[in-house]
Amino acid sequence: MLRKKYIAFIILAIFISSIMITGCGGNSEAESGSEDQEGQAIQVGSMFSVPDPPNAGGWDRAHWAGLMTLKNEFGWDVSVAENVPYPKTAETAVGYLDKGYDMIIFPDNGMIEAWKELAPQYPDKWMIITSMADELPDSPKAVAYAPDFYEYGNLIGMALATSSETGKIGLLGGSPIPVLETLFSGAIEGAKYINPDAEVVVYWAGDWVDTAKHRELTALMTQNGVDSIFTVTGQAAMGVYEAAESNGAKVIGYCADLYEDNPNAIMTSLLMDTPLLYSEVAENFTNGTLENKIYNMGSKYFKFADFRGSVPEEVEREILDLTERFKNGEIEIPVVIHEEIMK
Repeated sequence: MLRKKYIAFIILAIFISSIMITGCGGNSEAESGSEDQEGQAIQVGSMFSVPDPPNAGGWDRAHWAGLMTLKNEFGWDVSVAENVPYPKTAETAVGYLDKGYDMIIFPDNGMIEAWKELAPQYPDKWMIITSMADELPDSPKAVAYAPDFYEYGNLIGMALATSSETGKIGLLGGSPIPVLETLFSGAIEGAKYINPDAEVVVYWAGDWVDTAKHRELTALMTQNGVDSIFTVTGQAAMGVYEAAESNGAKVIGYCADLYEDNPNAIMTSLLMDTPLLYSEVAENFTNGTLENKIYNMGSKYFKFADFRGSVPEEVEREILDLTERFKNGEIEIPVVIHEEIMK
């Protein structure tokens, strides 16, 4: 009888232990970030200021690809609102938060005020901006993945100056915003590293949608001898490509591979490796190593797309060699911000 009671006690103890171990295992999985506490996929809310981001400007295309990496590679539940005006960014994010979303990703510097406003109000939610940020809001889960736009510009400038036959290169922006002040300054210094006598022409269109105006400004550049161009002009970039093609100039695309937009005008594109960036967000979150800090995205995240015969082979080789030397630290370009280009 005692033996039977002893065996029953052992079985009960093993059963209780197995329940405790299973419970601990469930908590571990939730903490790892692969699922929330109810076993559901991690829910991420994001938004774009433009409609149809997969086919919009290079920046939006690149970050759409990054968000899809979270969905397709990590199995996260990703919701994306499109055509959200900047003043409505916070309202859109709150809509996600009220539904219990785990993370909000702001993929555009124009959303930075909403990020700064909401992060302190929701300290238990991860608030991530994937654009330039100089400081974090007061929240334990505020994070910035900030591309080094100056280094990005350095690579652009070196490529423009190397490919130019006239020594005149053009930079065309939609509006004079801080991100482009940094990027274009980097491009100017990168070009002058290659050719100290390079002439760099900077134009601002004043908007991001007037294709005709962008076409006109690009034509004016080429009439003045510019033969290599870089543009950050959103949807209106089509006008840049058309004028460049008509006047024998070449354009370097922004962030995503824009070759199909105009094969005769696109020399190459300087890609921003957003799948790598968003994978790092997911891995850090999953591993519990995501930190309340600004992550600097340097040249490791930048690479040129295929040139597809747009320049002579020796020019392509030189650009790619310069890129590798820059990434390896063999080329150092001083930081000089050209405030005069903003006027």
